[in-house]
Amino acid sequence: MSTENLDPRTAKKVSLAQERNSRVMVVRANDTHRVLDIMRSADRAIRILRANLIIRFKPEDVIPLLEEYQKAIEVLHLVTAKLCEKAGVPYTPPRGLELPPAVGSSEEAKEEKKVDELMDAAYGDDGKTSKKK
Repeated sequence: MSTENLDPRTAKKVSLAQERNSRVMVVRANDTHRVLDIMRSADRAIRILRANLIIRFKPEDVIPLLEEYQKAIEVLHLVTAKLCEKAGVPYTPPRGLELPPAVGSSEEAKEEKKVDELMDAAYGDDGKTSKKK
């Protein structure tokens, strides 16, 4: 995609979206904006801490922070699963995180699929970019 005719801000977004490890997300809730802002800073800090562990930072100072961050991610994961369950929105746990049996029961799978199909139709997903269920 050519970025010649785009304003600088949009051109930067297009450029970032083309990077190998990028993820593009349309944000519809202010709460999500805040989480993404936190994640951006956390991603940078974690990368620097891990890359410089022992060289610049003592493991006993860094490892507890990384463990605390992981616990916060697990809490966010469980709350997100509950939110999705209540709203009837499908939730697929990220790799390495599992749902407890009480959350995400298969009884609502049919309802979740209907909601997913409605969301795809509402937001113009042609089926080419979504995961097959």
